[in-house]
Amino acid sequence: MTSEALVDYRVNGAVAIVKMNRPDALNAFNIPLREALLAALNEAEQDDRVKVVVLGSTGRAFSAGADLMESPENKPSVIETLLDGYRPLLEKISAMPLPVIGMAPGVAAGVGAAVLMACDLVLMAEEARIYMAFSHIGLVPDGGATWFLYQHLGYQRAFQLIVEGGSLDSQRCLALGIANQVLPVDQLEERALEWGGQLAQRSPLATAEAKRLLRAAATSSYAETYQQEAVAQHRCIASPESKAAVEAFKAKSKK
Repeated sequence: MTSEALVDYRVNGAVAIVKMNRPDALNAFNIPLREALLAALNEAEQDDRVKVVVLGSTGRAFSAGADLMESPENKPSVIETLLDGYRPLLEKISAMPLPVIGMAPGVAAGVGAAVLMACDLVLMAEEARIYMAFSHIGLVPDGGATWFLYQHLGYQRAFQLIVEGGSLDSQRCLALGIANQVLPVDQLEERALEWGGQLAQRSPLATAEAKRLLRAAATSSYAETYQQEAVAQHRCIASPESKAAVEAFKAKSKK
């Protein structure tokens, strides 16, 4: 893609690297960026070479959130924007069978924080942070951010963060389970590619089923989850990848 593309997309082995590319606007979301990012994720999902997606950005920010400078002309209502604009993007990250590694070099604010938290795994630079700026302009979090924050922080801490319009630095995100690893910014992409390559060696079916099970577990009962696990295990145990791995284990045990 050209340097003017709103999303940089490339494939390295079995890993697709998808980067938002509006660095001068701190990767703030406007309609074209949302559409380009969703198209890139669809491209990765449909590419048989790709087993893992790395979702990052160019410049010093992951995303400053919604672009408040976007022209209001012919702009849909906020409900339409959130349900028809952002929701397909966030649901693509959470529902696609490929694992998505979020890679934040800097601040993830507003709906940008929701996009980062929607990823299956998260790498953050030491200087990165999640910023809930909504209350400073009389708004509430959107993009599912309240759900993600409640899952990680619990009610009181999430409420405090939201109403105070506060932020969580990378080490706090690591402690709360929002981030999996914190690294110097110049090591982020190398680690993301290394991690993605390792995950790509696992059974794609088992990885997809694990993602589906965990995504559903937050709103399912123990009994429902148990049932879903049994069905998923039935699919996995019959897969060529599982059969080959079991045979390799048996052969190694006999030596």
